[in-house]
Amino acid sequence: MKNNLFTILTLVVFSTSIMAQNDANPWKITLGTNAIQLDSEGVSGKDTETQVSSSFSYLEVSRYIGGGFSVDLAGSFNNLSRSTGTEDIYYGLDLGASLSANQIIDLGKFESTLRAGVGFSGGLSGISSDSEDFLSVYAGVGLNYWLSDGLAISLKTTLKSYVSEFDTLLDDGDGGIGHIQHLAGLSIAFGDGDIDRDGVKDSVDACPDVAGLESLNGCPDDDGDGIRNGDDDCPLTAGVAALNGCPDADGDGIKDSEDACPNVAGVAALNGCPDADGDGITDADDACPNAAGGKATNGCPDADGDGVADKDDNCPAVPGPASNNGCPEYPLSMLGDYDINFDLEKYNIDSQDVQRLSTVIKILLANTGANISIEGHADNTGEESFNNPLSKNRASSIKNYLVNVGIDANRLSTKAFGEAKPKASNNTEEGRAINRRVEFKVVD
Repeated sequence: MKNNLFTILTLVVFSTSIMAQNDANPWKITLGTNAIQLDSEGVSGKDTETQVSSSFSYLEVSRYIGGGFSVDLAGSFNNLSRSTGTEDIYYGLDLGASLSANQIIDLGKFESTLRAGVGFSGGLSGISSDSEDFLSVYAGVGLNYWLSDGLAISLKTTLKSYVSEFDTLLDDGDGGIGHIQHLAGLSIAFGDGDIDRDGVKDSVDACPDVAGLESLNGCPDDDGDGIRNGDDDCPLTAGVAALNGCPDADGDGIKDSEDACPNVAGVAALNGCPDADGDGITDADDACPNAAGGKATNGCPDADGDGVADKDDNCPAVPGPASNNGCPEYPLSMLGDYDINFDLEKYNIDSQDVQRLSTVIKILLANTGANISIEGHADNTGEESFNNPLSKNRASSIKNYLVNVGIDANRLSTKAFGEAKPKASNNTEEGRAINRRVEFKVVD
């Protein structure tokens, strides 16, 4: 049972936060009473038992200076009874320092102290001297029990020793009595302190527990960028306010930690990398960084959309496969080699014509933007009144065939020239066979 009680008391004491005079409440006033205990040796006409003052008789003002140390100034008085029935009035003024043991160990609400200093005492005279005023040195211990952050019950015991060599500073050093003084009272700690010791009072310090800058209301700014650490996403690296304190070396509005190109200004869509031609491809990955293009051609333009970059396209205005350097496998220029010839006075299409027209169809399908004029001709055999309708029928039969196999009729037109534009001499059979023809011309 005793062990359990000891454990409970220990947990209560050590789980309580430290309460003491500190940077937050640097000032402390102690009000109370005192008792004087005289040495039994060499005391004339005075009782040796402790003399307790029956009234308010002790006042101490203390200022915390840091590191557990405080500077103390105290005054006290007491009535001392003689065995003769008379009384002496004791008075004392002490200046010294105190050290809180809470700097070494956290005792929770309990705070033990060590104190020492010099004092001026009066009202006591020894057997060998009538002097009642003398200087002394003192040392003592104290105990504060903090009822709250600012209020404590205080007990102190101080041994005041007379040293003649020290007393000569005031008098001739031939009188003084060592004695013990006991003190009891209430202590009140207060004041607008500076708990983090940064020179900014706690009442206006936005970060009272961490040393900071006056310009930032007492908050720290480790990287010196003018943005306090609590608001700084990059507190150890100087940055800009627009990026919550993070750096932006290239000034593109993207913080370096998220910038794939931190030393070259770029765009957010490309993680901070530049895109000079605005085609959505970073300059580093763009084979043509100053001319907008597509991803399929590594950022280079492709005017005819055939997947071959213009710089590599031998026919940049006409679609063609890469295997043919961007040129069509069936260019329009081939149409001049595929005239359709007819037998004398005929306009029907035979199997040989179908074979030749299959190539014409491929040319038209490879050049879907081109419009074609189908032009019919005749030789000079027969009358012109016969040759003109014949040449028209020849052109129409070719058009109808092409439309039937899927060529857009709107791309095709017909013309009839009769015997007016021979391609070869009509004086020979071979020449007249060449002139009985249909030609294909590209319409501008």
